[in-house]
Amino acid sequence: MSFRSRPVLDRRHRPRWQDELRSQRLIIGGFAVAIAVAVGIFGATVWNDHYGAHLRQVAYANGEAYTIDDLTKRMDAIGSELQAAGSDLQGQLGGTRDSIINQQLSVVNDQVKALVPTATESLVLGNALEHAAGRYGLAITDSELDAEIARRQSLEERMKLSVISVDALPDDAKVGDTPTDADWARAEGEAGAIFAELQGGADFATVARDKSDDPAAAFDGLIGWVQAADFQYADYFAEVTDANATAGDVIGPTRDDTGYHILRLDERRPAGPDQPLIDLLSRAGVTDTEYRAYVRSELLRQKFRDYFKTSVMTRYQPQRNVSQIFIAGDQGVPIPKQRIRHYLAQPIPGGDDQSVATDDQWAAALERANGFRDEALKPDADWYVIAADSDDPGSRSKGGDLGWYDPTSGAFVAEFEAAIAGLSVGELSLPVKTQFGYHVIQVTDTRTTAQDQADKLVARLRDDPDAFAQLAKEQSEDSSTAAKGGELGWVIPYQLEADQSHAIFEMTTPDQISDVVETGNGFWIFKLADTSDLRWVPKQQIERVRQSGFTRWIAEVRSGSQIWVDPDFTASSAA
Repeated sequence: MSFRSRPVLDRRHRPRWQDELRSQRLIIGGFAVAIAVAVGIFGATVWNDHYGAHLRQVAYANGEAYTIDDLTKRMDAIGSELQAAGSDLQGQLGGTRDSIINQQLSVVNDQVKALVPTATESLVLGNALEHAAGRYGLAITDSELDAEIARRQSLEERMKLSVISVDALPDDAKVGDTPTDADWARAEGEAGAIFAELQGGADFATVARDKSDDPAAAFDGLIGWVQAADFQYADYFAEVTDANATAGDVIGPTRDDTGYHILRLDERRPAGPDQPLIDLLSRAGVTDTEYRAYVRSELLRQKFRDYFKTSVMTRYQPQRNVSQIFIAGDQGVPIPKQRIRHYLAQPIPGGDDQSVATDDQWAAALERANGFRDEALKPDADWYVIAADSDDPGSRSKGGDLGWYDPTSGAFVAEFEAAIAGLSVGELSLPVKTQFGYHVIQVTDTRTTAQDQADKLVARLRDDPDAFAQLAKEQSEDSSTAAKGGELGWVIPYQLEADQSHAIFEMTTPDQISDVVETGNGFWIFKLADTSDLRWVPKQQIERVRQSGFTRWIAEVRSGSQIWVDPDFTASSAA
């Protein structure tokens, strides 16, 4: 009998057990489907969580992708160093150096807060510098790396010192006085007596509080922990070292530049391994390979920094002699504004309350204001010169300039605003009396936006480059150069931000006017006066750029790399 010929019972004639079996199968099947869906959802959730916590890419550089796990490892290495540094600083508190140590702790705390972008930058920049190192002939040897790791994981010898000082100058000395022979003799006698007192068993802290002229007296004479290269107490460290002192020894009296001092060695910590750092790295799970990779990137950055100082920033550089005009950017929504300058003559110059001035004093102030107005009406009037004796200290050094004024802001007193409203550009007011004195006011320009002002200036200057100095005096908001007609002087590479430097060095013809350069704080316009392919750089200027220009140069170096960084892990987004 074939399966097809088997009788099929209808529902009424099926045994009950078949219906129950069928129901059970349906229920089991439903559970199976539900479990499969739940397992799928759970698996997807677990995968997403795992991906987000470990495998998500945070950056890409020159073909290498960096994940959350890579970032975490780098954060562990940097964070361990920061935590060790912070703990070490905390242990040094309790002396005259507390304010300095607290500043250092604040820096460490700020670095901890920026750990994510710092670690991301460490990964990416390290890759970019490895990629570029060959172009500059730079490399890190294994011995250099081993030495740097040993240095980072070691602590130098440190001494905890206290001091008692006796000043040679007497308490009633005036500024500029120098000690006489008698002063030195007195100081030597006092210091000798104090030393004898200490040798006799007197308490150092008590004597320091009562008799020391050193600021450490307020801390029982305690200076705190110092090292051989200490910027303030290196001489004290050397003195105690030369004396082969042990804890508790008192050394002195010793003559110094200001008098005599007596030192006590409270505690000595010998040079040795930085065990707290080593333990932190171990607890964080930072492997030797991971730590070496981090230190290598830091060492390579230092190699590039040294290369920049010695090979890029040479004493002879291509240069451009330029002048500049700076227009501050609009804050918020741009609105039409007027540029205002004024001269103030007060009846009581510098007085807080002019209402108590006499009629004669007001008359004298009016006479001064009229005299200024006569000078300002002359064709060659230079407000930077004639406004130098204005009684407004906030504007007199800027040729009376008050900046851009929003007529709807109510920034000035009513009489002053009424005078402005009646002036056209370039017109000079008659003396205007307010509660502050007599003002001579001029509206020098109007604008709709800062960008519009800058664009109009460029167009005007290209028609008449000779007007640059006058316009810089009238309109530039860079106080350091406006008074000099915008003169900036000779500029070398990496002295200014990249966009500014590019605009300057792109100019080749004297009197050439640059395009408007927009930066984060406003707009810059440059005029070229002269060029030099290789010109000697003054020491102060090159040293300043050696310090400030590295980040600009390194940005140029890394521009040769293919780099992408997730915005969630950059400094700007982290801030």
